[in-house]
Amino acid sequence: MKKVYRHHRATKMVFYYLLGVLAGVLGMISMARIIWHSKFYPNVVIGSVTVGGMKRTEAREELEKFIANNKISLVYNGFRWELPLTALPINMDESLNGAYRVGRRLDLRDYALVFVSRPTTYPLVINEGATDSYNKLYEEIAALIEIPEVQAEVKIDKGKLSVTNGSDGIGIDSSKLESMIKNQVEELNTNEITIPTKALIAQLREEEKDAILKRANVLQSKSLSLTLEDTRIKLEGKELISFLSTKPGSELVVDFEKIAEYTEGLATSMNRGSVDAKFSYSEGKVTEFAPSKDGIKVKVDETSKLLEESIKNLTETEDKSKTVEIVVERTAPLVTIDKVNELGIEERIGRGESYYAHSIPNRIFNVGLASERINSALIGPGEEVSFNKLVGEVSAATGYRSAYIISQGRTVLGDGGGLCQVSTTLFRAAMNAGLPILERWGHSYRVSYYELNSKPGIDATVIAPAKKFRFNNETQRHILIQTINDPKELHLVIEIYGTSDGRVATISEPKVWGVTPPLPTVYQDDPSLLAGTTKQVDWSAPGARASFEYKVVRGGETLQDQTFSTVYRPWAAVYLRGTGQ
Repeated sequence: MKKVYRHHRATKMVFYYLLGVLAGVLGMISMARIIWHSKFYPNVVIGSVTVGGMKRTEAREELEKFIANNKISLVYNGFRWELPLTALPINMDESLNGAYRVGRRLDLRDYALVFVSRPTTYPLVINEGATDSYNKLYEEIAALIEIPEVQAEVKIDKGKLSVTNGSDGIGIDSSKLESMIKNQVEELNTNEITIPTKALIAQLREEEKDAILKRANVLQSKSLSLTLEDTRIKLEGKELISFLSTKPGSELVVDFEKIAEYTEGLATSMNRGSVDAKFSYSEGKVTEFAPSKDGIKVKVDETSKLLEESIKNLTETEDKSKTVEIVVERTAPLVTIDKVNELGIEERIGRGESYYAHSIPNRIFNVGLASERINSALIGPGEEVSFNKLVGEVSAATGYRSAYIISQGRTVLGDGGGLCQVSTTLFRAAMNAGLPILERWGHSYRVSYYELNSKPGIDATVIAPAKKFRFNNETQRHILIQTINDPKELHLVIEIYGTSDGRVATISEPKVWGVTPPLPTVYQDDPSLLAGTTKQVDWSAPGARASFEYKVVRGGETLQDQTFSTVYRPWAAVYLRGTGQ
């Protein structure tokens, strides 16, 4: 019994002893909390600055003083730059807050601060990013140290391709440098840092040059078209080759960065806000018209990926061309065209375009005047459209200028030169709308303007009063003719608006045969040009026969099935030869 009693007594003593120790420890911790209230715990260090026992304001002053008076030396090959600590994005508040929490957390290591006299270091907090002062110093250092690499380049000389090798460069290893600076600043260590550099490899191995040259040779004869609504941008072989990757050690065929940069440029020129429709109608005439348009924002990344994939495909297949639809995000207009009129003009049903590069100033003027005269023409259901009537009398008295026309096998000055540009464009728009063509005459000679971005034979000449261009509004609603003339780009667009009745028009690929060589070059004296100067006003064209088929169907019913044929006589290049003083 005595042994059991003694055992219980010993256990009690141990229990009370431990309880006393625990009470003492808790008492000391509580006392420490009271003593160091609003102060940093003893032996707390931020970086290398001891702030233990200080109030927050005192600690901030010490840190700011240290930061203001210290720099880190950056050295490279005998050069030295001083980086003030003030040029770094130091987060003073977060540094102080973090250090102040030491001793106040539920962490046994914090409780040990009460009993163990050893420093507890809290790192100085550095924000992400860089200050303007740091960037300025970095640029100064980079200008002295860095040698840019020169990428290899595919060159074309007289149709022959070659690859000029690149040259290696030297660059600062910026991420490593930032890490080294951060590590030292966290500890407020001001030892000098040797600036780390890295090789910028740009030289190609022979097998890499051969692979790039092979791809370039494949692309040289190929093309790629980018399309969006009525816009079509054609990239030829030279432009496709410029997108090839020439980076060494890369398995990439195409350089995505180059493509993305190109697509960014497209986006800048193509992005637009939505446009509400406008329509005013008075006394049988349209006085104001503007079709509604969706807002467009090019999706650069998606379009770039499609472009990259298509170019790569062209290098690996026998395909001669590819078409990429530009990916866009659309914003619908608030007011659409069908909401602003009761004439049945709801949408665009036809479009034609032509180019007139190399035109003389008076011809450019006449194209603009004639397109203005037919603009906003409103045609009722079942009515005939006569181009000649729409433009009215063509003479100097009605505003037309003298420009070169074809008359009796010669290029001569005549009022209204350029009207055929407009009649040809309207012919194309009427066919695109699927409307019946009542009268159309082809030119006697192949005219260069009408084969810009078009095949031979899709033209319509007018010579009052003998030759007219006429078509019929076969729809059950009104149609509206709109012209968009760009005299800077020398580009004419004619659009026809109405209500679609489901008809679909197709134009076959023009057939060209019986080609004969052009006639010898013709020189004509012109007193308006200085003697000794020449000016080309017509371009040689071979004679030929051309035809194409025009077919319109609706719900299985054939509405139009026409063949347009033209016989072109050979034509000579014509130069004006100056005789003036």
